[in-house]
Amino acid sequence: MRAWCPRCDAVRPGETVCPTCATPLATLEDSVEAGREHDLPPDPEAPIPPPAPSRLRIALTAATLVVAGLAFVAGRSVAHPAAPAAPAATADPATPTTAPEPGADARDLGWAARDGKLTIAAVAASRFSTNDRETIASVSFRIQGLPAGQRVLALRGLELLDTGGGVFSTVEQQQFGTEGGTPVLQNEREPDIYTVFTGPAPQLSSLARIKLTTLVVVRPRDQTIQLDTSGPWPANPLLQAIDPGPRDTVQADLGSGVLRGVELQLRVSSAFVGRGQAVVVVDASAGFGGVPGDALPLSAELRAGGRVLCSRTLVLGRDDNQQGTQGIVLACPAQPTPRLTVALGVGVRTVPLEATLQP
Repeated sequence: MRAWCPRCDAVRPGETVCPTCATPLATLEDSVEAGREHDLPPDPEAPIPPPAPSRLRIALTAATLVVAGLAFVAGRSVAHPAAPAAPAATADPATPTTAPEPGADARDLGWAARDGKLTIAAVAASRFSTNDRETIASVSFRIQGLPAGQRVLALRGLELLDTGGGVFSTVEQQQFGTEGGTPVLQNEREPDIYTVFTGPAPQLSSLARIKLTTLVVVRPRDQTIQLDTSGPWPANPLLQAIDPGPRDTVQADLGSGVLRGVELQLRVSSAFVGRGQAVVVVDASAGFGGVPGDALPLSAELRAGGRVLCSRTLVLGRDDNQQGTQGIVLACPAQPTPRLTVALGVGVRTVPLEATLQP
């Protein structure tokens, strides 16, 4: 029996551990001839044939190759990038969807009618939910042909009809002084666009026709108060107060019917100029009260010569939140000028406009 180091591939007679690499030695069967003495050293002159590979050596070599192969495979398995995920399944175009029906909640209309110089067009309609979980609608109108500076407050005789000839949705009615109608909201960016809000409404596709008979508009600004602004206009942050003078008040007729002959006093209570602007405060509290619904339209504009610097319209009793201080404030960009004119209109008037709007 001989001791063989599988690491150094060397025979280590008389050893159990390889003196070179400290590897435990394997025991091999002696392959010499039976008649030969085991303890005789080999002839130094005789050539030593290379040892035949043993089963253990072959087994160890094969095992090493197998382990190395497995490590290589495992390494490739670990290092190989993961395959890309399969793309998400797309919906079959033929599968029904839950898209809202066209014309359910938004609809372009473009229905128009003309009466003399006046033109009215139903532009668009939309439907939405309120905080009370009611589904209501809005309809926008473009109204053109009114005198400059006029503002529509309400539409009288407004009816929204469905495809069967019935009522599509109800609309609110409000009293403005002596006249009533469905109130409208003016668009600040497009002054000729007015919007009406309805009660609970079905899908907009069932809206088939719109009728109205009259426009309720603010009365012309035919009352004026002159302000002397010929003094110096300061350029510092402080504005210069202007004395309105003794003629700082006008009496405005409230209209016809129960208010015929009743006048409202309008007074410029204060005015300021400078810093590239002019500010005028008009007090309308004197005599205010006893108006049906306490809703009285007041319109004002500030002019420099024939040029309008700015204008404003509000409904006293509805737009003013502080009781007893009803009035209107004009704050306009302005350059120094010797005179400013405050033009005022109070109450409403009606403009006939018989119209049926439909496709």
